[in-house]
Amino acid sequence: MRYQAVLFDFDGTLFDTEHDEMTALSALVTQATGVEPPKDKLLKTFGMTGPDGIRFLGCNEEQAAWVKPRWHEASLNALKTTPVFEGLTEVIEILHRNGVRLGIVTSRGVSGVDMGLTSRGLTAYFDTIVSQKDTVLHKPHPDPLIECLKRMDITPQDAIYIGDSPGDMQASEAAGMASGLALWGTHQPDLPCTYRLAHPRDILTICEVEE
Repeated sequence: MRYQAVLFDFDGTLFDTEHDEMTALSALVTQATGVEPPKDKLLKTFGMTGPDGIRFLGCNEEQAAWVKPRWHEASLNALKTTPVFEGLTEVIEILHRNGVRLGIVTSRGVSGVDMGLTSRGLTAYFDTIVSQKDTVLHKPHPDPLIECLKRMDITPQDAIYIGDSPGDMQASEAAGMASGLALWGTHQPDLPCTYRLAHPRDILTICEVEE
């Protein structure tokens, strides 16, 4: 089966943001609340919107208002140097060269995505970015994926969504799309999905793209 479009999650799928994001968030939440969040709870915020993640870690509204802008600033600064997962840049170039259209669907703000793509020279490869501001409901709801497909004029059957979290896989299923679990970024390799991707080059195989 050849897919006409490949949609990517951003954090933990395209960019290896986990360490920088979680370190900054943990320090800020600890400052705001006086309680250091446990690592397993921190990891569950990956895939949430920023405000949802901050509240999930126990911040009240006043604390969240203090944490949010500081975390946003730390995240943007980190994305100037955050690496793309090994092998993905080449795969993106090959997909684009072979006419496979590319999009990004993420729960983070668009400024961080723009910073990451620009810093790595990847902006021109992607047709569109659906970010936190673009839909009322977020993953695991299908709305962000449906919005991306609508913008690209692609049917769900002709696209695959690559992600690393339960919300990514659930959103794909709800949108009627195939899902690819990025084993290079996930902490839950047994999540239900259409494909388990051990290496970014596996994307080329399922899209039937020649290198």
